[in-house]
Amino acid sequence: MDRQETNRENTFNLMILLVGAIVLAVLIVLYPHKFGSLLIALLGFGAVILVHEFGHFIVAKLSGIKVEAFSIGFPPTLVGLRRKRGGWDVRFLPRRRPAEEAEAPEAGKGRAPEDGRLGETEYRLGLVPFGGFVKMLGQEDAGVAEESDDPRSFANKSVWTRIAVVAAGVVFNAISASLIFMIVFLIGMDLPPAVVGGVMPGSPADRAGLQPGDRIVQVEGESFIDYTALVLAPALSKRGQPIHFVVEHPDGTREPMEVVAESSPRTGERIRTLGIQQAESLTVPRSMDEKTLAETGLKPGDRIVAVDSRPVDTAWEMDDIIRRALKDKIVITLERTDPKTTQTTRVDVPFDMAWAAEQGHYSDELNLCHVHSLVPRLKVAAVAAPRRSPLGWLLYRLSGGDDADEPTERLQRGDVLLKVGAVENPTYAELRRVTQEHRDKELAITVLRKDEDGNEQEVEITTVPRSDPRHEERAVIGFVPMLDMEHAVVAATLGEGDLTPLAIPRGATITAVDGEPVASWADVVRLYRANRGQRISLEYRLDGEDAGAVALAVSEDDRYLTVHSTLADPLPLEPLKETYQAGSPLQAVRMGIKKTSMFIVQTYVTLQRLITGDVSPSNLMGPVGILRASYTIAQRDLIDYVYFLGLISSIIAVMNLLPLPIVDGGVIVLLLIEKIKGSPLNERIQGVINYAGLAFLLAVLLWLTYQDLLRVWFD
Repeated sequence: MDRQETNRENTFNLMILLVGAIVLAVLIVLYPHKFGSLLIALLGFGAVILVHEFGHFIVAKLSGIKVEAFSIGFPPTLVGLRRKRGGWDVRFLPRRRPAEEAEAPEAGKGRAPEDGRLGETEYRLGLVPFGGFVKMLGQEDAGVAEESDDPRSFANKSVWTRIAVVAAGVVFNAISASLIFMIVFLIGMDLPPAVVGGVMPGSPADRAGLQPGDRIVQVEGESFIDYTALVLAPALSKRGQPIHFVVEHPDGTREPMEVVAESSPRTGERIRTLGIQQAESLTVPRSMDEKTLAETGLKPGDRIVAVDSRPVDTAWEMDDIIRRALKDKIVITLERTDPKTTQTTRVDVPFDMAWAAEQGHYSDELNLCHVHSLVPRLKVAAVAAPRRSPLGWLLYRLSGGDDADEPTERLQRGDVLLKVGAVENPTYAELRRVTQEHRDKELAITVLRKDEDGNEQEVEITTVPRSDPRHEERAVIGFVPMLDMEHAVVAATLGEGDLTPLAIPRGATITAVDGEPVASWADVVRLYRANRGQRISLEYRLDGEDAGAVALAVSEDDRYLTVHSTLADPLPLEPLKETYQAGSPLQAVRMGIKKTSMFIVQTYVTLQRLITGDVSPSNLMGPVGILRASYTIAQRDLIDYVYFLGLISSIIAVMNLLPLPIVDGGVIVLLLIEKIKGSPLNERIQGVINYAGLAFLLAVLLWLTYQDLLRVWFD
């Protein structure tokens, strides 16, 4: 290398260092706390990758392979160190050494040379702290390394030695993950327990008899379990074979149960599930933005202590009260703690009515919620707003598009469905049928909508139902339905078992229950319940005129009252967590190994579902997403972040063992082929494979980064 080229390289390195120093100084001054969290995230993520590279390094050294460089961080290099007799040779912003100086003597497995020359391995500190790398003689990450007569060349070692060196990174990641989890469980870690928070109607868990509040204490004989075990159990079970649980009920009794995981008809996905929902606590996350909570009356850190004046200790107790309340609003009592005082306050939470008794069976009208055969109308609870990606938005604008070009009328939250196609006051089953008939065709919808002054008016909308990507047999128009609780209008009547449909016409409005005026379905339900075991009458009006009344006998229980209430907006509550702590170091070792194996299995299951199409690739995270998650977790609690690093280390172990070119698994496959074949593959073939693999991985990396940026853009 001539002096002019060396000077250019030194100048380039110095400029990068200065830019990095300036950015670092600005971050420290403007955002000292955030910078600390960011630094922890970067160093932690880099340390996980560094452990992987150290595995390659130490096994290579022990195997007698010449290691030319071991770098903490990626170039440009800030500091380089080489052993020499009596100490170390240190250089800052190092330029390349002349060829004759770079050649190290045969120092023998890293021992310091005895003649004053420099050692064979340079230990480097790079500017980019995202990991590190190991450079061995005769080994290249891409392409084929040059041949060497040096017996310490990687290429000149036996196949099994090379496989051991390559596999060492994965092994070290798995070992480090186990050690991390061992330390975590010695200290104690809060994790979501294997507690049933909710059960999907008609699901395998529902049919098995699981109830909210039940605790799973064993899965297939394993007693160290958290909620992750309930997610993995269906994926690891054989199709059609039962999963064996031991369930502890809230009263302390235990019962063995068998549950056969099934695909969910609600989502149309092929993933087998149990239908168990994760349990929540009664506390609003302190990380929530106070402005986001302003409309709810809640504040970060609030804890719910009573619902409808009834004390609650668990979220499932609260859910049961809410489900049975059937009111327009309900009062929730909160315990609010600030740095000085703890006070009790109350907030009114608006309600809606759920549209189906069993949300997994859309096609069966008998599963629609009803009040003694009367089905309320549908309304819009939420709308899937059209969103464009940054690239899509840019292309839209470059093509001349403008927001003014968007349709002025589309479904809005709170709209009541008056007519869909030719069907007036459709039930949910009718809505599904009509949308499927109009797949990719225009569909006229008439809704009842309130204006800014609260006045109701009819609005006509035209939309086009599209195929549901999760279920090819469905067509959707992009909204979440609920029941119209505000107007006591009958959409239809249903017969069920010994229940005879009431003779009230479609579109009629209930005006009185046993002579007492009503204004909403909540009033109807309240008076219906108040007359259990009695014979009452329902008066109704059709087309603005008094139309008549019907008599009915109210049962002693709620067998003919399948409608239930739900919150208009779900309460933002933290997941329920419990402390998992080992009772001894030996138990901590077992728990650490078990948790590592669970995450490794979970990663492989996710990859399998990616291949089968059951999981969308858009759910994956790339480096930006991982660093963003690391930063977020690093801001919370150190033990949470250490646990997250164990998770990342487990995932990296799996990803590096995949049989893909460039990564360790692909290299091992080529080495096994060499062992079976008796000689390496042709150099040209190896080059094609490696460069094709490199191009593929770069494309995946760019795509994942794009997805990460989309989440940053829209979240």
